[in-house]
Amino acid sequence: MNDQPIHSPAPAGAVPGHEAVSRAVSRVALWGVVVSVVLLALTMVIALVSHSLTLTAAAVDCAVDVVTALVLWLGLKLADRTSSRFPFGLYKVENVLQVVIAILLFVAAYEVAVQAVTAGERAADIGPWVIAGVVVSIVITWLYGWWATSVGRRVSSPALVADGKHRQTDVLSTSLALVAVVSTALGFNVDRYAAIIIVVFAVYSGWRLLVAGMKVLLDASVDAAVKTQIERVLATEALVAQVDGLAVRSAGRYLFLEATLQVRTDDLARAHAASERLEKRVRAEVPAIERVNFHVEPRQRDVWHVAAPLSSPAGELSDDFGEAPYFGFAEVRDADGVVLRQETVTNPLLDLEKQRGILVAEWLVGRGVDVLLTTRPVNKGPSYVLREAGVETRRAQRTSLGDELEAWREDSA
Repeated sequence: MNDQPIHSPAPAGAVPGHEAVSRAVSRVALWGVVVSVVLLALTMVIALVSHSLTLTAAAVDCAVDVVTALVLWLGLKLADRTSSRFPFGLYKVENVLQVVIAILLFVAAYEVAVQAVTAGERAADIGPWVIAGVVVSIVITWLYGWWATSVGRRVSSPALVADGKHRQTDVLSTSLALVAVVSTALGFNVDRYAAIIIVVFAVYSGWRLLVAGMKVLLDASVDAAVKTQIERVLATEALVAQVDGLAVRSAGRYLFLEATLQVRTDDLARAHAASERLEKRVRAEVPAIERVNFHVEPRQRDVWHVAAPLSSPAGELSDDFGEAPYFGFAEVRDADGVVLRQETVTNPLLDLEKQRGILVAEWLVGRGVDVLLTTRPVNKGPSYVLREAGVETRRAQRTSLGDELEAWREDSA
């Protein structure tokens, strides 16, 4: 079973509720596109009517929202599109769009900034309808942000929650535009200064789009926090001795996970079951994961980690398991049976009254034990824990751990 690949393509229907969640997210995302286009059109109209640099800058900021909404919606539509030429789908189309539009936004922001700096002191023509248009845009932006965040939390969609919070943050820059146009209407010409501030907002948003898109196109790894979260989930599977080559890359709003799992068993069926359990846990913890690819192989043991219940620190084997006052641990080299390290540890769970045997078994699994030497069979509960973790139980033929390890060395020689 050396390097036996276990590939989980994870079609959308394989995850409970995935199709319903995708439909809900897609519906909200489509409305996000509509709302963004309407707000962009409204802002451009009142900017042209009023000749306000502030509203022109706000229109550039609205263009960022159009891109964000379009990328989210497009990513959902491309999620399941595959072909012989693009077997992993067309996820990165949305990231190409991010980069292109971000560059265009920088150009537009530059033009607005130049106008703000070089323009004269002529005040913008601010009328009641212009002010009303800005107020309407604020209300629409806040309502859509609240709706997207609520739906995102209900269906556990990080993308929708992020989009909703981004829209609610946009209320700040639009409110600044409202203050500017009202001040201008009252005779305080702050139009050019407010325009520069809003341009800064737009450039910052465009820079985030550019960085996010380039990271995906260059196959950059995900944030360290997400990777650590996945590593923590993988560590919950007792049958997995070691995780190698963990790689997580993003494409659009989706993540792709690859890893090699070294397991404590040669049983292919048990290894496959362990990989399926891990896949479900990872998807539950990180919903953005779209594809999981685990390669499962037996652990290469250069050193065996051996444990045995002891009745005394001198190494005398105990007939008890959970009630044993001590445990002996040894590291035995596989090639010749030589003991590399040995220690005796007091049973830390000896004072417990309930489930002591099971908890001791879990403690041994946590210490990475490969072989347990016992003078008599372990009870059913602890035995199940050890077996599921791939710990081999061997019947001891001698009265002390030292004699057992010496016999192991002789057998290896």
